[in-house]
Parts: sequence; structure tokens; C-alpha cells
Amino acid sequence: MEAKDHGSEGSGSGFRWLILSTIFATYSLIVLGGVVRATDSGDACPDWPRCQGELIPPFETAVMIEFSHRLLASVVGVLILAVLIVAWRTYRNNHAIVWGSALAFVMVIAQAILGGATVLNELPANLVMAHLALASALLALLMVLAFVSWGSTLPTVQRNADSASFRNLAVVAAIATFGLMLTGSYVAGSGAGLAFRDWPLFDGQLVPDGGRLAMIHATHRFVAAAIGLLIGYVALRAWQTQRRDRVLVAVSLAAFGLVLLQAFVGAVNVWTLLEPAARAAHLALAVALWAMMVGVTLFAHRALTAHGAAEGGLTRIGKPERPASILEPAQHSMPVQGS
Repeated sequence: MEAKDHGSEGSGSGFRWLILSTIFATYSLIVLGGVVRATDSGDACPDWPRCQGELIPPFETAVMIEFSHRLLASVVGVLILAVLIVAWRTYRNNHAIVWGSALAFVMVIAQAILGGATVLNELPANLVMAHLALASALLALLMVLAFVSWGSTLPTVQRNADSASFRNLAVVAAIATFGLMLTGSYVAGSGAGLAFRDWPLFDGQLVPDGGRLAMIHATHRFVAAAIGLLIGYVALRAWQTQRRDRVLVAVSLAAFGLVLLQAFVGAVNVWTLLEPAARAAHLALAVALWAMMVGVTLFAHRALTAHGAAEGGLTRIGKPERPASILEPAQHSMPVQGS
């Protein structure tokens, strides 16, 4: 006869909380990286992996900020290694979780190498932007793993005729948000942050006028406005067509709220002439908005793979027959033979 493997259930719960802890640590690492950049502390440790030739650097403010970032990066690396080990032991038959965890471990190694190259090459804008892109992609991957492993505990939803189109809209908005975040990084890295010193106008004009840095800055503002409207449309569509899925609606509305807050913080950056606290907050909100749009996409996709999909094929006993999806709840319990 078959019995529940309570140890496996406990391991699954442990994996979920480990993933959530890793997501929180990864987000904190990205934000701390923004603090490093906002305070110009990146050059405080000009060598890598040591800092000023020492394993324990001098206790100076800039040095401690940069060194703390490196220490937290090490913690994230250990956490992701733990995720891989626990995934292999608990979800060995779930290829999505095992291979996703392995990819996360490869990404964190690549991130460490890229971080070292960024420091050794004196923080060029393109490498800083690539560093942020890889870290943000890693955060999204960890969210996917959390969603897969936590899926069975989420409230059930019912698919409707607009579920597919809304999911596609959410995907486009998430990709656009990712691109906007990277353009913001390039604005900061290229020195275009103060190409204009007023907001929302451009040196008192509606139409920007100036050279390369002015165009980089102005383009970021225009793109931000367009993507803000796109996310507002996502929230409106969620309210109109997905109202039964309260979690999806709430996350979509929260994302639009972050857009409004982010616009205000962007203005504060200009008004305060790039005050470090404002710069760090701008990046923190940008990454939070990216994570929120990843969440919208995941919840939107769930409506297509949830119980009772309207267009799923039927088996002989009347149950829906669907191909397996990486976003479906993970199955990790193994039968235990009893006497």
C-alpha cells in the first residue's frame, strides 16, 4: 500500500521558505549595489576579490559599503547553492525545479565573474548595466522557482476568454519594464542624470534640446512615460477582465502604484541633483517594479494552466487532459511501500 511521505512534504515546505529567503537576499543585494553606485563607493575596493589588498579592509564608510555588497553577494551564492542541493534532494523528478535551480547557480557564478570584471575595468557603464541585467534576471528566475514550488497552496482560479490575451499583454509589459530599468542604469552610468535640472520640463522647454547626454536623458523620460501608461493599461485590463482572480488584480494595481511612486522619485532625483538616497531609492523601486511585473505575468499564466481550463481536452473519465507546464504545482511526494 502507499502512504504519504511526511518527510518529503516537510522538505518541500523547507524548499519554499529557502526560495523566499533567497529572493529577499537577492533583492537586497541589488539594492545594496545601487547604494554602492549612488555613493560612488565602487572604487573604494579597486581590486577583486580582495579589497585594497586585504581580506579585511579598513573601516571607512565607502569601503564598508562596497565590502558589505561583496559579503552579501557571497551569502546569496551560498543560498543559491543550498537551493540547488535541496531541489535535487526534494524535487528530483521535477525537471523544471532541478534545472531551474542549476541555472540559478550558473547565473550567480557568472554574476560574480562579471562583478569582478566591472571593478577591474573601473566601472564602465556597459558592464554596470550588464551586471544589473543579470542580477535582475536571476531574481526573476528565483521567483519562477518559488511560484512552481508554492503553486499548490495558491487560491484556485478559473480561466476566461481573456486569459490568454491578458497573459500576453503582461509578458510584453514585463519585458518593457526590464528594458526601462536597463536604460535607467545607462543614464546613470553615462553621466546623463543631470543633463536637465528640472522636471517634468527640459530646461523650461517641452521639447528637449541638447547633445548626446541630453538625448539619453530625455529618451529615458519618454520611454518611462510610455511604459507607465502600458502598466496602467495592464492594471485596467486586470480589473475589467480578471476580476475573479483577486491576487492578480491586486498585484497589477500595486504595480501601477509603484509606477506613480517611481515617477515621483525620479523627479526627486533631478530636483535634489542626484542625492544618493534618492538615487538608491530609484533603483530599489525599479527592481521592485520589475519583480511585480514578473509576478503579474506568473499569475496571469496560472489562469491558463489552472483547474478546469475551458478548452482543455477531456479524457475518458471526464477529467481535463493538459500538457505539463513548468508553472504548475510541483509534485515531490514519493510513495513509500508499507507492509
